[in-house]
Amino acid sequence: MSRWLPVCLLSLATSLAFAEEPSVSKNAVQEAEPVVAPLPPGIGLAPISVNRTLEVLPKGTPSEALQREQLRVAGELLGEWEIKLAGVLVTGETLTLLADLSLDEPIEVILREQLKRPTDCADFILLLDDVLVAGAAGRRGEPFDIGAGRMRRMGALIHPDEIFKNKTKAYPVGKKELDVDTPAPPKSFEPAPDGSVLGPAWSARYPNPTERHELMRILAQARPDSDFMARMESLTRQLEYQGAEHWVTSTVRSKHRGYLMWGGFVLSKCKVESCVEEQVAMLDDRNQGWGLNVDIVWTDPAGWQATVEKARQMKDAYDVVFATENGARRSNHYGGSSMDLVALGLPQSVHLDAPDGESMDFDLSGVEHTRDLSMEPEIIAWVETHFALRKLKSDYPHWNDAR
Repeated sequence: MSRWLPVCLLSLATSLAFAEEPSVSKNAVQEAEPVVAPLPPGIGLAPISVNRTLEVLPKGTPSEALQREQLRVAGELLGEWEIKLAGVLVTGETLTLLADLSLDEPIEVILREQLKRPTDCADFILLLDDVLVAGAAGRRGEPFDIGAGRMRRMGALIHPDEIFKNKTKAYPVGKKELDVDTPAPPKSFEPAPDGSVLGPAWSARYPNPTERHELMRILAQARPDSDFMARMESLTRQLEYQGAEHWVTSTVRSKHRGYLMWGGFVLSKCKVESCVEEQVAMLDDRNQGWGLNVDIVWTDPAGWQATVEKARQMKDAYDVVFATENGARRSNHYGGSSMDLVALGLPQSVHLDAPDGESMDFDLSGVEHTRDLSMEPEIIAWVETHFALRKLKSDYPHWNDAR
């Protein structure tokens, strides 16, 4: 495309049965920081109401022209209000430019090319409508931060289930509210002391590295005779050279951290007191049965609803998107045979050279392509064969060593 749309990109990622948001970009050089960092703006914002009804944007028979007009009107209404959508800083100017770009190409392609995110255009517009409705109701100017995991769960970004399981996720997937607050990062907390109640401070215990070189160092150290790291580096560097954005968000992880991530996730899903009681009993049982002995109190003394809210804050601090008991107990992260890799904004044409000497060119120019490595089946299948890797398709960023 002949025009470039400037956007400010922040961190984005997920993990095997989990998703952890990185605190630095792929090329950042970070000096040593204190244990407790300043909290970003937007912590603790109330959620907004969501639905599938257009209330402020133009309605009509779905068409390319209508979607461009909807983006144009959304741009006019958003104006200078800055919001973050999947890590991208969006203003009214952003949306107006998108609406008027490359009129001979599908708007779906335009969005994925310029925002470098696997957007679902129709549902993305419904999300914008809900944001604008909230703004008109008095919340205009608040620093809404709707992360990629939230957008994916709500259907505004393509979900792996839509690609690999043929399951439609129509925004807002039966939800009535959407969180718009900025999750506090683990480094902003003092590590939770033994015997303390669940909550985001536990994310500062058993910490993961955030810098890429440290993530790769501990991976190489875990399996010094393996070339797994070298093969993953070859893949990521080739994609980066061709213009894709990428993040390595997790390599080796402690079992204790995995358990805590899973615990925060499962409790955050509870809607009634009996669910909390059952999940807490189960978590305590697994804690002892797995020999972890993490000294955490899974019940907030303020009651079951406070427990669920603390679990949500804890889940958001880890940026957990999905978690399973099996993943918490036996994750390949524990032995250094897996990596969480996010690669977005793949170019229209991708060339890859594999360690086994094979090469391949991939055409991603069509509207059916997400331009997201984790959701490009043809590339995944080829990489699995020629890089000796295995993609866990149900877990957005997770790759295993096949050797």
